[in-house]
Amino acid sequence: MVTTFYDLYPDIVFELFSYFNIHEIFYSFCVLIPRLPRLLIDGYIRLHVRSNNAYFIRWILPHIQLSQVFSLDLPKRPYNPSLFRFIGLRSLVLRDVDEPLKLLEKSQDWPPYYLEHLSFHIRNIDVYTKPSNVGTRVLEQVLQLTRLKSFELHESKSSFKMVELSDQLILPSKFQSSNLQSLILTVYSNWKTLQSILSYTPHLRYLQFSSSIISSEKQTLFLPFSHLRQLRFRLDGLRPELLRNLISQTPVLRQLKLTSTVDPTTQCYLKFLQSETWTRLIDTYTPHLRILDIDLEFYLDEFDDKAIRTINEDFQKFNFEFDINSDNRYQSWKLTGLFRRQKNI
Repeated sequence: MVTTFYDLYPDIVFELFSYFNIHEIFYSFCVLIPRLPRLLIDGYIRLHVRSNNAYFIRWILPHIQLSQVFSLDLPKRPYNPSLFRFIGLRSLVLRDVDEPLKLLEKSQDWPPYYLEHLSFHIRNIDVYTKPSNVGTRVLEQVLQLTRLKSFELHESKSSFKMVELSDQLILPSKFQSSNLQSLILTVYSNWKTLQSILSYTPHLRYLQFSSSIISSEKQTLFLPFSHLRQLRFRLDGLRPELLRNLISQTPVLRQLKLTSTVDPTTQCYLKFLQSETWTRLIDTYTPHLRILDIDLEFYLDEFDDKAIRTINEDFQKFNFEFDINSDNRYQSWKLTGLFRRQKNI
Protein backbone atom coordinates (compact mmCIF):
# COMPACT_ATOMS: atom_id res chain seq x y z
CA MET A 1 0.00 0.00 0.00
CA VAL A 2 1.41 3.34 -1.10
CA THR A 3 1.07 6.15 1.41
CA THR A 4 1.56 9.87 0.97
CA PHE A 5 2.28 12.81 3.22
CA TYR A 6 -1.49 13.38 3.36
CA ASP A 7 -1.91 9.98 5.06
CA LEU A 8 0.38 10.74 7.99
CA TYR A 9 -1.09 10.81 11.46
CA PRO A 10 -1.55 14.32 12.89
CA ASP A 11 0.90 13.58 15.73
CA ILE A 12 3.66 12.88 13.20
CA VAL A 13 2.80 16.04 11.26
CA PHE A 14 2.97 18.09 14.46
CA GLU A 15 6.37 16.67 15.30
CA LEU A 16 7.71 17.46 11.81
CA PHE A 17 6.32 20.99 11.84
CA SER A 18 8.00 21.79 15.15
CA TYR A 19 11.31 22.02 13.24
CA PHE A 20 10.08 24.47 10.57
CA ASN A 21 9.56 28.21 10.49
CA ILE A 22 5.86 28.92 10.07
CA HIS A 23 6.43 30.47 6.64
CA GLU A 24 8.00 27.23 5.48
CA ILE A 25 4.98 25.33 6.74
CA PHE A 26 2.48 27.47 4.82
CA TYR A 27 4.52 27.85 1.65
CA SER A 28 5.53 24.20 1.38
CA PHE A 29 2.64 22.20 2.78
CA CYS A 30 -0.62 24.05 2.09
CA VAL A 31 -1.08 22.29 -1.26
CA LEU A 32 -0.12 18.90 0.15
CA ILE A 33 -2.37 19.21 3.17
CA PRO A 34 -5.64 21.05 2.46
CA ARG A 35 -6.62 20.57 6.10
CA LEU A 36 -3.46 22.33 7.29
CA PRO A 37 -5.14 25.44 8.81
CA ARG A 38 -7.49 23.22 10.82
CA LEU A 39 -4.58 21.05 11.99
CA LEU A 40 -2.72 24.11 13.18
CA ILE A 41 -5.68 25.50 15.08
CA ASP A 42 -6.73 22.20 16.66
CA GLY A 43 -3.23 20.89 17.36
CA TYR A 44 -0.67 21.54 20.01
CA ILE A 45 2.22 22.23 17.67
CA ARG A 46 4.82 24.75 18.77
CA LEU A 47 5.26 27.31 16.03
CA HIS A 48 8.44 29.20 15.16
CA VAL A 49 7.90 32.59 13.54
CA ARG A 50 10.57 34.63 11.78
CA SER A 51 8.62 37.42 10.16
CA ASN A 52 7.01 40.79 10.65
CA ASN A 53 5.66 41.43 7.16
CA ALA A 54 2.17 42.11 5.87
CA TYR A 55 1.74 38.61 4.43
CA PHE A 56 2.14 37.02 7.84
CA ILE A 57 -0.21 39.49 9.52
CA ARG A 58 -2.95 39.10 6.91
CA TRP A 59 -2.81 35.47 5.82
CA ILE A 60 -1.09 33.38 8.48
CA LEU A 61 -1.86 34.99 11.81
CA PRO A 62 -5.66 34.43 11.54
CA HIS A 63 -5.09 30.67 11.14
CA ILE A 64 -3.12 30.05 14.32
CA GLN A 65 -3.68 30.35 18.02
CA LEU A 66 -1.63 32.92 19.87
CA SER A 67 -0.70 30.34 22.50
CA GLN A 68 0.96 28.12 19.87
CA VAL A 69 3.76 30.53 18.93
CA PHE A 70 6.81 29.29 20.83
CA SER A 71 9.59 31.38 19.27
CA LEU A 72 9.48 34.75 17.51
CA ASP A 73 12.32 36.24 15.46
CA LEU A 74 11.60 39.66 13.93
CA PRO A 75 14.28 40.77 11.46
CA LYS A 76 13.23 44.39 11.11
CA ARG A 77 11.12 47.24 12.42
CA PRO A 78 8.39 48.35 12.90
CA TYR A 79 7.01 45.72 15.23
CA ASN A 80 3.31 45.14 14.74
CA PRO A 81 1.54 45.30 18.14
CA SER A 82 -0.43 42.13 17.36
CA LEU A 83 2.79 40.14 17.45
CA PHE A 84 3.24 40.77 21.17
CA ARG A 85 0.12 38.91 22.27
CA PHE A 86 1.65 35.45 22.00
CA ILE A 87 1.00 34.18 25.50
CA GLY A 88 2.96 30.95 24.89
CA LEU A 89 6.09 32.76 23.74
CA ARG A 90 9.34 31.36 25.16
CA SER A 91 11.99 32.73 22.76
CA LEU A 92 12.17 36.26 21.33
CA VAL A 93 14.73 37.85 18.99
CA LEU A 94 14.32 41.54 18.06
CA ARG A 95 16.56 43.60 15.81
CA ASP A 96 16.83 47.39 15.52
CA VAL A 97 15.18 47.93 18.90
CA ASP A 98 14.79 51.68 19.52
CA GLU A 99 13.30 51.57 23.00
CA PRO A 100 14.08 48.22 24.62
CA LEU A 101 13.12 49.35 28.11
CA LYS A 102 9.52 49.93 27.04
CA LEU A 103 9.34 46.41 25.66
CA LEU A 104 10.30 45.05 29.07
CA GLU A 105 7.57 46.92 30.92
CA LYS A 106 4.76 44.89 32.42
CA SER A 107 1.94 44.46 29.95
CA GLN A 108 -1.29 42.48 29.79
CA ASP A 109 -0.83 41.90 26.05
CA TRP A 110 2.71 40.57 26.17
CA PRO A 111 4.07 39.17 29.44
CA PRO A 112 7.89 38.99 29.06
CA TYR A 113 8.19 37.15 32.35
CA TYR A 114 7.49 33.82 30.64
CA LEU A 115 10.45 34.12 28.26
CA GLU A 116 13.30 31.62 28.45
CA HIS A 117 15.44 33.14 25.68
CA LEU A 118 15.73 36.82 24.74
CA SER A 119 17.95 38.58 22.21
CA PHE A 120 18.07 42.35 21.61
CA HIS A 121 19.90 44.17 18.83
CA ILE A 122 19.71 47.69 20.22
CA ARG A 123 19.53 50.69 17.94
CA ASN A 124 20.84 53.43 20.21
CA ILE A 125 19.18 56.72 19.20
CA ASP A 126 20.69 58.86 21.97
CA VAL A 127 22.43 62.11 21.03
CA TYR A 128 26.09 61.49 20.30
CA THR A 129 27.36 64.13 22.74
CA LYS A 130 25.42 62.68 25.69
CA PRO A 131 26.41 59.55 27.62
CA SER A 132 24.18 56.52 27.15
CA ASN A 133 23.57 53.76 29.66
CA VAL A 134 20.72 52.00 27.85
CA GLY A 135 22.62 48.70 27.75
CA THR A 136 23.12 48.64 31.50
CA ARG A 137 19.51 49.58 32.19
CA VAL A 138 18.30 46.77 29.90
CA LEU A 139 20.43 44.25 31.79
CA GLU A 140 18.93 45.39 35.08
CA GLN A 141 15.45 44.56 33.79
CA VAL A 142 16.48 41.34 32.08
CA LEU A 143 18.09 39.86 35.20
CA GLN A 144 14.75 40.16 36.97
CA LEU A 145 12.93 37.94 34.45
CA THR A 146 12.66 34.88 36.65
CA ARG A 147 12.23 32.28 33.89
CA LEU A 148 14.88 33.65 31.56
CA LYS A 149 17.75 31.20 30.93
CA SER A 150 19.54 32.85 28.01
CA PHE A 151 20.10 36.49 27.02
CA GLU A 152 21.97 38.16 24.15
CA LEU A 153 22.74 41.86 23.85
CA HIS A 154 24.01 43.21 20.53
CA GLU A 155 24.41 46.59 18.89
CA SER A 156 22.30 47.14 15.77
CA LYS A 157 24.17 48.01 12.59
CA SER A 158 21.94 51.09 12.28
CA SER A 159 22.68 52.35 15.80
CA PHE A 160 23.33 56.11 16.01
CA LYS A 161 25.68 55.72 18.95
CA MET A 162 27.71 52.87 20.39
CA VAL A 163 25.93 50.66 22.90
CA GLU A 164 28.26 49.92 25.80
CA LEU A 165 28.15 48.66 29.36
CA SER A 166 30.08 51.09 31.53
CA ASP A 167 28.08 51.35 34.79
CA GLN A 168 27.48 49.06 37.71
CA LEU A 169 24.03 47.48 37.88
CA ILE A 170 21.47 49.03 40.22
CA LEU A 171 18.88 46.44 41.27
CA PRO A 172 16.20 46.44 44.00
CA SER A 173 17.52 45.60 47.45
CA LYS A 174 15.24 42.55 47.65
CA PHE A 175 16.68 41.10 44.44
CA GLN A 176 19.24 38.39 45.17
CA SER A 177 20.22 36.59 41.97
CA SER A 178 19.22 35.76 38.41
CA ASN A 179 18.53 32.33 36.92
CA LEU A 180 20.49 33.12 33.74
CA GLN A 181 22.61 30.24 32.46
CA SER A 182 23.86 31.79 29.21
CA LEU A 183 24.89 35.40 28.55
CA ILE A 184 26.23 36.80 25.26
CA LEU A 185 27.42 40.41 25.22
CA THR A 186 28.88 41.53 21.89
CA VAL A 187 28.76 45.17 23.00
CA TYR A 188 31.73 46.66 24.84
CA SER A 189 31.80 45.90 28.59
CA ASN A 190 34.11 47.36 31.16
CA TRP A 191 35.33 45.27 34.08
CA LYS A 192 33.26 46.93 36.77
CA THR A 193 30.08 46.15 34.83
CA LEU A 194 31.17 42.55 34.28
CA GLN A 195 31.93 42.13 37.97
CA SER A 196 28.50 43.52 38.81
CA ILE A 197 26.78 41.18 36.32
CA LEU A 198 28.59 38.10 37.59
CA SER A 199 27.75 38.90 41.19
CA TYR A 200 24.05 38.48 40.30
CA THR A 201 24.39 35.39 38.05
CA PRO A 202 25.61 32.46 40.16
CA HIS A 203 24.02 29.93 37.78
CA LEU A 204 25.84 31.21 34.68
CA ARG A 205 27.42 28.44 32.61
CA TYR A 206 28.20 30.20 29.31
CA LEU A 207 29.60 33.72 28.94
CA GLN A 208 30.76 35.72 25.92
CA PHE A 209 32.05 39.27 26.21
CA SER A 210 34.41 41.86 24.70
CA SER A 211 36.50 44.33 26.66
CA SER A 212 39.83 46.04 27.08
CA ILE A 213 41.90 46.65 30.18
CA ILE A 214 42.94 50.04 31.44
CA SER A 215 46.11 50.40 33.50
CA SER A 216 44.26 51.01 36.78
CA GLU A 217 42.50 47.64 36.48
CA LYS A 218 45.52 45.46 35.81
CA GLN A 219 46.33 44.74 39.45
CA THR A 220 42.78 44.40 40.77
CA LEU A 221 41.18 42.32 38.06
CA PHE A 222 38.79 39.78 39.59
CA LEU A 223 35.83 38.13 37.90
CA PRO A 224 33.91 35.35 39.69
CA PHE A 225 33.94 32.67 36.95
CA SER A 226 33.75 29.76 39.38
CA HIS A 227 30.72 28.07 37.73
CA LEU A 228 31.46 28.75 34.05
CA ARG A 229 31.72 25.78 31.68
CA GLN A 230 32.23 27.80 28.49
CA LEU A 231 33.95 31.18 28.14
CA ARG A 232 34.49 33.27 25.01
CA PHE A 233 36.10 36.67 25.28
CA ARG A 234 38.07 39.30 23.38
CA LEU A 235 40.59 41.54 25.09
CA ASP A 236 42.83 44.30 23.79
CA GLY A 237 46.41 44.47 25.04
CA LEU A 238 46.49 41.07 26.74
CA ARG A 239 49.42 40.24 29.02
CA PRO A 240 50.41 36.80 30.42
CA GLU A 241 49.70 37.76 34.04
CA LEU A 242 46.22 38.98 33.13
CA LEU A 243 45.41 35.78 31.30
CA ARG A 244 46.70 33.78 34.25
CA ASN A 245 44.51 35.83 36.58
CA LEU A 246 41.42 35.13 34.48
CA ILE A 247 42.14 31.44 33.96
CA SER A 248 42.79 30.91 37.67
CA GLN A 249 39.16 31.86 38.35
CA THR A 250 37.68 29.14 36.11
CA PRO A 251 38.16 25.84 37.98
CA VAL A 252 35.42 23.91 36.10
CA LEU A 253 35.92 25.44 32.64
CA ARG A 254 35.47 23.02 29.70
CA GLN A 255 35.82 25.29 26.67
CA LEU A 256 37.75 28.54 26.18
CA LYS A 257 37.74 30.78 23.10
CA LEU A 258 40.27 33.60 23.36
CA THR A 259 40.57 36.42 20.81
CA SER A 260 42.97 39.22 21.62
CA THR A 261 45.65 41.67 20.66
CA VAL A 262 48.83 41.14 22.66
CA ASP A 263 50.76 43.78 24.56
CA PRO A 264 53.78 44.60 22.32
CA THR A 265 56.44 44.52 25.05
CA THR A 266 59.14 41.92 24.36
CA GLN A 267 58.78 39.97 27.59
CA CYS A 268 55.02 39.76 27.10
CA TYR A 269 54.82 38.46 23.55
CA LEU A 270 57.72 36.03 23.96
CA LYS A 271 55.87 34.23 26.76
CA PHE A 272 52.77 33.82 24.59
CA LEU A 273 54.97 32.31 21.86
CA GLN A 274 56.19 29.52 24.12
CA SER A 275 54.22 26.29 24.49
CA GLU A 276 55.46 25.99 28.07
CA THR A 277 53.37 29.03 29.04
CA TRP A 278 50.16 27.40 27.77
CA THR A 279 50.98 24.01 29.27
CA ARG A 280 51.51 25.56 32.69
CA LEU A 281 48.26 27.56 32.49
CA ILE A 282 46.16 24.56 31.53
CA ASP A 283 47.69 22.07 33.94
CA THR A 284 47.67 24.44 36.90
CA TYR A 285 44.33 26.22 36.63
CA THR A 286 41.96 24.36 34.28
CA PRO A 287 42.08 20.61 35.00
CA HIS A 288 38.74 20.07 33.21
CA LEU A 289 39.54 22.08 30.08
CA ARG A 290 38.87 20.11 26.88
CA ILE A 291 38.90 22.75 24.10
CA LEU A 292 41.19 25.78 23.77
CA ASP A 293 40.59 27.96 20.70
CA ILE A 294 42.90 30.97 20.34
CA ASP A 295 43.31 33.84 17.90
CA LEU A 296 46.04 36.18 19.14
CA GLU A 297 47.35 39.15 17.18
CA PHE A 298 50.86 40.55 17.61
CA TYR A 299 52.04 43.93 16.31
CA LEU A 300 55.75 43.18 15.97
CA ASP A 301 58.75 43.61 13.73
CA GLU A 302 59.67 41.04 11.11
CA PHE A 303 60.43 37.43 12.08
CA ASP A 304 62.94 35.44 10.07
CA ASP A 305 61.99 32.05 8.67
CA LYS A 306 64.08 30.18 11.22
CA ALA A 307 62.29 31.84 14.16
CA ILE A 308 58.88 31.05 12.64
CA ARG A 309 59.79 27.39 12.13
CA THR A 310 61.08 27.12 15.69
CA ILE A 311 57.87 28.58 17.13
CA ASN A 312 55.62 26.34 15.02
CA GLU A 313 57.60 23.21 15.92
CA ASP A 314 57.22 24.12 19.59
CA PHE A 315 53.44 24.43 19.19
CA GLN A 316 52.84 21.19 17.29
CA LYS A 317 51.29 19.43 20.28
CA PHE A 318 48.78 22.27 20.63
CA ASN A 319 47.96 22.45 16.93
CA PHE A 320 48.78 26.19 17.00
CA GLU A 321 50.27 28.06 14.05
CA PHE A 322 52.26 31.29 14.04
CA ASP A 323 52.31 33.27 10.80
CA ILE A 324 51.93 36.73 9.29
CA ASN A 325 48.40 38.15 9.32
CA SER A 326 47.43 38.55 5.68
CA ASP A 327 44.02 40.04 6.55
CA ASN A 328 45.46 43.18 8.12
CA ARG A 329 46.88 46.10 6.14
CA TYR A 330 49.21 46.86 9.06
CA GLN A 331 52.22 44.68 9.87
CA SER A 332 50.99 42.07 12.32
CA TRP A 333 51.36 38.40 13.20
CA LYS A 334 48.86 35.84 14.46
CA LEU A 335 48.96 32.79 16.67
CA THR A 336 45.88 30.69 15.94
CA GLY A 337 44.73 27.15 16.54
CA LEU A 338 42.30 24.73 18.15
CA PHE A 339 43.62 22.44 20.87
CA ARG A 340 41.53 19.45 21.97
CA ARG A 341 42.77 17.97 25.19
CA GLN A 342 42.56 14.21 25.56
CA LYS A 343 40.86 12.95 28.70
CA ASN A 344 43.84 10.85 29.69
CA ILE A 345 46.18 13.85 29.78
